[in-house]
Amino acid sequence: MKLTKLALAGAVSFSTVLAAGAPTFAEEAGKMNSLTDVTFTENSEVTKPINPIDSEEEVTTTGNPDDPKDPKDPKNPDDPENPEDNNHEDGTQGPLSIDYVSNFHFGKHNISGSDQMYYAKLDTVKGKDGNKEVPNFVQVTDNRGTNKGWKLTVKQNGQFKAAETELTGAELKLSNPLVNSATDKKYAPTAKEVTLNPDGSTQEVTIAEAGNGMGTWTTAYGKDNVEGTKSVSLSVPGTTAKVKDTKYKTSLTWTLEDTPQ
Repeated sequence: MKLTKLALAGAVSFSTVLAAGAPTFAEEAGKMNSLTDVTFTENSEVTKPINPIDSEEEVTTTGNPDDPKDPKDPKNPDDPENPEDNNHEDGTQGPLSIDYVSNFHFGKHNISGSDQMYYAKLDTVKGKDGNKEVPNFVQVTDNRGTNKGWKLTVKQNGQFKAAETELTGAELKLSNPLVNSATDKKYAPTAKEVTLNPDGSTQEVTIAEAGNGMGTWTTAYGKDNVEGTKSVSLSVPGTTAKVKDTKYKTSLTWTLEDTPQ
């Protein structure tokens, strides 16, 4: 009898294990579909400039670094006689835009009869920790969603001039270009070194081929402030006539096209 009971107990235990391990299947009681959707509208907002070294930081302009008062609002410059030296134009509107361009200030120098190379001062912007110097830069945003690419060009609007005189033979050059963005770098556009011609001929600055350049991209001249101090240059021949205590000026026009070709 004992043996029989043990055998029965074993059989019961084994049978219980099989029952616990057996799969069960639910039957469908009904089925229904739901909808999900998204709509995109054209982005016409002006994109704020970002730090060309730290693409995660938004910045604002501070005006002319030559101004000892360091105007915080470039729309209200402290030099009423030369407001264009203090101001940065607003970024362009639309889904494909130029957001920011540095002004190039070469400062004051002693007159020299030898060939000289002068370098633009670093740009000054206001970030989360206050004013800071950054390499001179230009910023483009592509929010079109077409991924067709774009091209940024620049031209010089005449030679550096003061009244009736000009810096004959002076040459402006933008070197050590570096593109940066919070966007994945595999979509980066390509930047070129630029030697400007006072005859107004157009020079290519940055090109995004189709499939590249989406989002916000900066082209900085210099990978950091050390390199940036030697990346925007103005060469002036020693034989060029120079008038003392005179500011020579010119302007640059930056143009953004909606295709890379």
